Amino acid sequence: MVKYAFLFIVCSAALFANAALEKANSFANTKAASSKNLVSFLFQNEDKYIDKNGSIDSILILKTLRDNSLLELYFKEPQELEMTFTTQQNPLIFVRVITESLNSMGYNFFITKRAVKTPEEFTWTISLSTQNVPNPLLLNENFKAHGCAVLDIEKEGNNWIYKIDSRNAKIDTIPLNAKVRTNLKKPLTPYIFSITDSMETMTFWAHASDHWYPKISFYAQNLQLIKTVEQDRIAQSIKIKPPKGSAYMKVEDRYTLENIKRGLSVLVE
Repeated sequence: MVKYAFLFIVCSAALFANAALEKANSFANTKAASSKNLVSFLFQNEDKYIDKNGSIDSILILKTLRDNSLLELYFKEPQELEMTFTTQQNPLIFVRVITESLNSMGYNFFITKRAVKTPEEFTWTISLSTQNVPNPLLLNENFKAHGCAVLDIEKEGNNWIYKIDSRNAKIDTIPLNAKVRTNLKKPLTPYIFSITDSMETMTFWAHASDHWYPKISFYAQNLQLIKTVEQDRIAQSIKIKPPKGSAYMKVEDRYTLENIKRGLSVLVE
């Protein structure tokens, strides 16, 4: 019995070693024989690349490759690149987090190729034309800043596949201080704020030279819309109480952001 247990452990270790090396080879630039030999050497110790859950640590593999100049993220000319993201959590905030993360890295133009929701998970595949693959290590840091965790990364040809835990996902918001009137810059996109239970009211003022037609929307933590308040007449100011269950608030103009091009100011009480 002990003999069989020993053989099982040895075989399992060998499988993990092959899996770690196989994943490393999928990410690495191993065109040169010396590079292929270096990858084999770096990943000969399989235990180093298995995380606490017994899975292959994709991030550690990528870091090791980067530190040894084996991670190639550039093409000689623009190519169509696919990126697939999967999660078991809410797709609305998940898509927003991915978009914000890519935008912060300079990737603002991509198209949706597939979006599939099943009872088990949500999968979103995008396509972009680029010479530079979005750095998976930087993308991982952006996901962490948004409360998400990368569980695994795979690469199949020109498709990078990310499995993400987004249960604690949060989107980018404008910071506010209570009882301090804050002047906001000209909006290039609608203003987004986090809402807390301590915020009883929020008062907004438009610049005297602007013509603001308020549109204010409140969202739950998962970005499900709770309530929208709109006015069809110009407002110089508006005071509003966030509805119960609000986590986010979007403030914009009903027609165009040019109507508030000088920015709004806000007071939280």
